[in-house]
Amino acid sequence: MMPTLPKSKRRWWMPKKRQEVRQHDNSKFYQSKQWRATRNFYMQTNPVCEQCKRKGITTAGQCVDHIKPISMGGHQTSSSNLQTLCNSCHAKKSSLEGIEYRKGIKTR
Repeated sequence: MMPTLPKSKRRWWMPKKRQEVRQHDNSKFYQSKQWRATRNFYMQTNPVCEQCKRKGITTAGQCVDHIKPISMGGHQTSSSNLQTLCNSCHAKKSSLEGIEYRKGIKTR
């Protein structure tokens, strides 16, 4: 039997690790066949990033995003609640939503 090292103890001077809190866990929906089919169809019909297109730039879309998040009552598969975004625009939008959620501007 191999010897094991004891678990390290948190020292009093070390800051506590911050727990990551998600707004909602929608991973089950995003793994579903329904979402994958909806996403693939939407990407085929709208291949260009919609945020970049508003700025006059043509960028290939890389993900399908919900305009109004599911956790805030947005419809899961309605095309009126979907938009194609490039990774850069999606990261900016998600970051802003997270900030607004934490500050209490947006609520569930």
